[in-house]
Amino acid sequence: MYDKELYRFFISIVFPSILAIILFIFSIFLVIIPAFEKTKMADKKEMISELTNTAWSLLDEYNQEFENFNLSLEDAQKMAAFKIEQMRYGKEYKDYFWIIDQHPTMIMHPYKHELISSDLINYRDPNGIKVFVEATKIVAEKGEGFIEYMWQWKDDSTKIVQKLSYVKAYEPWGWIIGTGIYLEDVKQEIKILKNNLLRISLIITLIIVSILLYVIHQSLIIQNKKRDAESKLLLSRQKYKALVDASTEGTLMIINQSIIFSNLKFSKLIKYEPPEILTLEFEDIFNTQWNKLIDSFEDPGKSISMETQIRCKDGTESEVILTISKINYAEDLGYIIVTKELSPQRLIERETEFLNDELQSSLLLMNQPIKPLIREVLKCSVDTSIQNSVLLMKKKERNILFVHRDNEIIGVINTSDLKNRVLAENLNLGRPVVEIMTSPVVTIPENALFYEAMLLYNRKNISHLATINQDGKITGVIGYIDSFEMQKNYISFLLKEIEAAEDIKQLNKLHTRNVILVNALLESGDKTQNITRIVSAVSDAILSRIILLVFEDLGEPPCEFAFMVMGSEGRMEQTLYTDQDNAIVIDNKGKPLNESESDYFLNLGKLVSSKLNEAGYSFCKGDVMASNPRWNQSIDVWKEYFTNWINNSDPQSILDANIFFDFRFVFGRKSLIDDLRSHINEVLVNKSIFFYHMALSVLKYKPPLSLFGNVIGNNHTENSIHIDIKKILLPIISFVRLYALKYQVDETNSLYRINQLSKQQVINKSINDELILAYNFLMHIRFRFQCISILENKSPDNRIDINKLTQFEVFTIKKIFATISELQTLLNFDYKSSI
Repeated sequence: MYDKELYRFFISIVFPSILAIILFIFSIFLVIIPAFEKTKMADKKEMISELTNTAWSLLDEYNQEFENFNLSLEDAQKMAAFKIEQMRYGKEYKDYFWIIDQHPTMIMHPYKHELISSDLINYRDPNGIKVFVEATKIVAEKGEGFIEYMWQWKDDSTKIVQKLSYVKAYEPWGWIIGTGIYLEDVKQEIKILKNNLLRISLIITLIIVSILLYVIHQSLIIQNKKRDAESKLLLSRQKYKALVDASTEGTLMIINQSIIFSNLKFSKLIKYEPPEILTLEFEDIFNTQWNKLIDSFEDPGKSISMETQIRCKDGTESEVILTISKINYAEDLGYIIVTKELSPQRLIERETEFLNDELQSSLLLMNQPIKPLIREVLKCSVDTSIQNSVLLMKKKERNILFVHRDNEIIGVINTSDLKNRVLAENLNLGRPVVEIMTSPVVTIPENALFYEAMLLYNRKNISHLATINQDGKITGVIGYIDSFEMQKNYISFLLKEIEAAEDIKQLNKLHTRNVILVNALLESGDKTQNITRIVSAVSDAILSRIILLVFEDLGEPPCEFAFMVMGSEGRMEQTLYTDQDNAIVIDNKGKPLNESESDYFLNLGKLVSSKLNEAGYSFCKGDVMASNPRWNQSIDVWKEYFTNWINNSDPQSILDANIFFDFRFVFGRKSLIDDLRSHINEVLVNKSIFFYHMALSVLKYKPPLSLFGNVIGNNHTENSIHIDIKKILLPIISFVRLYALKYQVDETNSLYRINQLSKQQVINKSINDELILAYNFLMHIRFRFQCISILENKSPDNRIDINKLTQFEVFTIKKIFATISELQTLLNFDYKSSI
């Protein structure tokens, strides 16, 4: 095996490299140098032809002088010959021109004066070439041209060398002018080039050989390491395979998201053959996302367990518990997954827990007041016709109508009355409604409890109850169907209803149920964490449903996007008094959004924000919504936003941007939000100034206490002192957010953040306990007072009246102020001292 790999290495790397060197050398001497010689000779020929043309022009100038009668022909020829005789060129200025006539007779030669005026017809060079006769022949045929011959070296008559001359006729005088170059010069230049190229090629060859030797040496080392690693991998593979095979539970091993081993127990459990299992992916087998499972590892050294479903080959699903452990396999990270079927006892326990939750929700609901279910009475006078009463009920979308005489309600009709008393008896629709009404009206006090209403429905076998106040006057109506839906609710049913809602009216109706649910949970003593989680689940479900309804109008989006929420909704800390804080992140794939894409998502943001407002989630006063083009941008723009906030913002800008750091995914492509979070974590590294500015909002907080430590509130009247619970929560939430960002805790919920910070030992147990106590207490009374306001038909807000709190609750608030002071001390130590 090793020899084969070495042979392949030689064939694929060494041999091509040597061949390339040889071809390189041959190309220099067989192609480059001959091409250079050819080019050099062409350049020299062009040079002497241009020089001859220059001298020829001088002859023409003197001929013009003759033709203009400024000179005689004899004087013009003598002066021209003399002028050209003085002309020199070349490095040593010894290259020259000569002139003959077409006989040929020498007219002028600067170095061979003995030839002047002599007949050159028999003049030969050492090789026997009649040089000047050849010149006249070329001129006679072409008018100009080149000749090669032997001639003396410049002004040295003792040295004869090869020369190339260019000759050209001057017809008006019958002269031939010529000049030449010594081919010895050209050969010398080419020789120098050959020597230089030889040195360069030798150096390049040595470098390539050195590199090749180094590569061979390194490759041999790598081959040896690879051979050792393969041996170790084989041993490791055999060890883990034996471990998987020996397991008494269904076990498989995954490397790089691929299943490489599984045992027979797992094969029997999933009903696949072992070879078939190796072709499957994790998510083909388990009802759990692989990335979510990997993210569950907090301590790589510890195993994790989780319940899920396993998909069998026959289409059935089984409940199982997975125990996942990380392992090092060669240089890869692997996972061993042990699968164990849930025991019948555990399945029964889980179903029991679910039923207990549902039963507790129903029992809690039974002790709630009916007031939130009360609707306004729709009524008509006794002389109203049956037809008009039906039209009124249809117009108002109601199934019950009260009949009054002089504003006193005396009876009621519903859809059942219309069917049984009008349609069944074919009654004239023009008859007065008083003839078909039921009387007297069954009533219930408006402060009655839910179970009392349900008993009365069943006892009287009626569909509606009129509610009366303390004076006995009818104030509203509640219906059996609405009450029954509330009873069979909670919470899964509510979410399913949201998913099935077809319009905003239905969603608004479902949103109002939050009040009853929250009030029931508060009275049962449930944790605020559960309450906020439920409220956020309802809010997320409504938002997702609205987006899908908007898709029906706008069509599918042109590219992938994510709808995210910020602020209290992003932290899953919504109360019953909250507005919208949302945005859209668009996957632009590194390119600017075109106009149609921008228009689509802006329209999407506007429609979603508008419909959320109709559903009960009011518009954001600061316009932090997806309907605002600024908060409806591509992922690249959002990254720029956060980079600028982190690197360049002043304290006030950071304070304004705080809610954006609590963003949370709700709908669309989650990886966009994960990418944005990763970008923020990278930019936040070593940003002490940013964290210092963020800490200022906590450091500047002053509790509403008097000099003597009494709660004086944010504002007060003669009979009440109000404090804003949200303002007390703000420094706690800001403190937790700051350290979560610094230590890259990706959770957005404050309690989850506190838990992670405690696990990372960023905060000690004392601070952890104080933060949880303060947060839960403030959220609890915040919910409580908002529920009271809504049940009293008042608008909820974040203010509470101190006089309505118990002494213990007031004491707890003072204790929370002390906790905030401790947080400020900690921030002072961590930031003011380091800036």
